[in-house]
Amino acid sequence: MSTSTTAREIHRTRAGIDVDASADTVYRALTDVADWPLLYPWIAHTEVVSQRGHDDEVKFWAVRPGPEGGLRIWTSKRTLDPVALRMDFVQQGSVGPIKELGGTWDFLPRPGGGCRVVSGHWFTTDADPADTAGELDRHGGLQMRTLKSKTEQPSSLTSDVIRVEDSAVLPGSVASVHARLLDALPWRDGEENAWFGTQDGVRTVQIEHDGHTLVQKPLTPPGPADLYRRRWRLADAPGGVRVTADVLAVASTGRDRVLALATTDVRAALALAGQR
Repeated sequence: MSTSTTAREIHRTRAGIDVDASADTVYRALTDVADWPLLYPWIAHTEVVSQRGHDDEVKFWAVRPGPEGGLRIWTSKRTLDPVALRMDFVQQGSVGPIKELGGTWDFLPRPGGGCRVVSGHWFTTDADPADTAGELDRHGGLQMRTLKSKTEQPSSLTSDVIRVEDSAVLPGSVASVHARLLDALPWRDGEENAWFGTQDGVRTVQIEHDGHTLVQKPLTPPGPADLYRRRWRLADAPGGVRVTADVLAVASTGRDRVLALATTDVRAALALAGQR
């Protein structure tokens, strides 16, 4: 269905899926963007740019699916309603032929248990609207099926998750430590804040955010991890710079091995930040 506007024609798509998990559980999984790298394998990193009450703006870094690969970066303004179990969003900026994109997600309890998740998207495009709608439907379907799978089998979001973090105050400034860490990451061509590099022979997503956060996510996680991401966060502190290094991993098998790897990796990440 579409309606005309004075600028562009607005087109709409709608989709839904039944999930055998409570509406509140599924709502929290979708709206807690800090854990989107756990929920959606193609998400490399998220950052909450601003937040005021139930309104926020979130930046996403994602790996494009398919053989062409590449990275997609976007921000969304969201309004969350934890009582009505509803999220409204508007994407900032255009992506490819999509010039404007927004919509709603509703999480409706079912009388017999579980919930119905319904999404409605509106968009404007400079391409064939049917092609754009088809692409949105394909990605939206994947997003819904993944949300269903992860929330119906919640161990991948809870007991399988490994988080290791440590911090240290190092001499210098945020800028100097940031520059040192950036130099240690695989080389990038240009000034983009996200790029692919090769670390220890593995293709890896590299992300630099706002002069205080650096992220690495190998596309092939070290076995037996199902997911692996390392991160440095920098902040001014008395006596220098507080460097916080953390690893986020998922291990459905070999948990002790992945935990030992993550613990060693966090120590190495702090040491890398302190090298002169």
